[in-house]
Amino acid sequence: MKLSEAKYNKVSNIEIHNTGKGLQRVVVYVVAFAFHFSLFTSAFAVAQTDTTALRIHSLQPIPLVSGAALGGAGTLLTFQPEINRLAVSLHDNVDAANFPQMSADDYIQYLPAIAPVALNLCGLHSRHPLGRMMMLEGGSYLLGAGWLNALKYGIGVERPDNSRFNSFPSGHTFVAFTGAELIRREYGEEYPWVAVAGYAVAIAVGAMRIYNDRHWLGDVLAGAGLGIMSVTLVYWALD
Repeated sequence: MKLSEAKYNKVSNIEIHNTGKGLQRVVVYVVAFAFHFSLFTSAFAVAQTDTTALRIHSLQPIPLVSGAALGGAGTLLTFQPEINRLAVSLHDNVDAANFPQMSADDYIQYLPAIAPVALNLCGLHSRHPLGRMMMLEGGSYLLGAGWLNALKYGIGVERPDNSRFNSFPSGHTFVAFTGAELIRREYGEEYPWVAVAGYAVAIAVGAMRIYNDRHWLGDVLAGAGLGIMSVTLVYWALD
């Protein structure tokens, strides 16, 4: 119990390497990445062959709200002391079971990421041609990776196993959920079972990150939300 309280205090107080520099680093990352993404969208607009150049469609409300809700819940579970106790309690229960750790999550996180291209090559009909789909996928991972690293290394939340100060958000979960949302976008309407399978794998990755004592519940929820939001914004801007 004392160990749990110690971990709770560390996370609820948001231990940061050099607080001032850490916050400055977040601002630099955010501004730099916003500029980078604007260049990315501008370059794509120039490359368009039709007269509309850059087609802006309405944001899909369900993934937008879902991603924001997951990210918000993950943030609260990480940085609000009263709510954070839920994440610590879950960690303690898993830790007390003393299950053997597994490394499968280090590999299956990439299954949803490679699935959009692999399914297309296997003959399934995707919403976009292969080249366009790969561009959208690359943009989604690029956008999310910028925010992911800004949060991981700009804030510096300690991992539950006390190994490093880059716990929030979960990178493995971000990779898996970005891929799952890409699968849903490209194949969900025609092959709903493919979309369900993609999200099932992503949820399994998030669960294993907690099981393996590598992340808190808040890290996993935030990583999932970040992945969904990244795809939503890229498809809104570039689709």
